Amino acid sequence: MLATFVLTLIFVIVTIGLLLWVKTPYYRIEACNVIALLELVVTGQATDSDWSVFSGMPIANNVYLESIRQRCLDIEEREYRGDLLAPYLFTRIGIEELRLLLQEVSQELRQPSDRSQ
Repeated sequence: MLATFVLTLIFVIVTIGLLLWVKTPYYRIEACNVIALLELVVTGQATDSDWSVFSGMPIANNVYLESIRQRCLDIEEREYRGDLLAPYLFTRIGIEELRLLLQEVSQELRQPSDRSQ
């Protein structure tokens, strides 16, 4: 009986230790990832899943990229059509607005500033 209790206690302590040691995966998106996604969207190669991952996860590590994501969400609210306009996820107006954002992010990547903090 005492051996069972000791083994259970050791198991619980080891399990708690492992849970404290192992961290939650951290999704860190960079400007090159945003550029790649926007290029896929404007060329009609992005999937609904690609867009959902981007739009559904806040970008905590970069204020500028989070502002771009928020602007994309505004465009999504007005112009998103999903698979209805296959292969394009957005209306023609939405694609053009996303193309402008793509140009902005591409230019920002070429001329980095202190906005990433």
